[in-house]
Amino acid sequence: MFQSNQALQKEQADLYALEKKLVQNLPKIQEALNSLKVEELHLKSQLVNQKLSQVDPSILNVSAAPSQHIPAPHDQDQANHQEIDLDLFVSKLQQFDVENDSD
Repeated sequence: MFQSNQALQKEQADLYALEKKLVQNLPKIQEALNSLKVEELHLKSQLVNQKLSQVDPSILNVSAAPSQHIPAPHDQDQANHQEIDLDLFVSKLQQFDVENDSD
């Protein structure tokens, strides 16, 4: 029985040491994974831009409202800029309220 307790304690100590190593390496693994995800998105973005540059603009049927600004791929200042049309949101919300009140 004493030997089985020693064996269990040794196994428990080994497992704890392994857990400690895994916990220490987890942030490095997560950082590497995030880096790979960013690289994948960047490559996909480049591929889309490349494909779009090969498409004849006259066959694209894309129309944007005059007040909206769609940044060009090279417009880095606008890359992370987002505008929300709150008037549109408020009007839809009011319309939703009117529909619910009538029920």
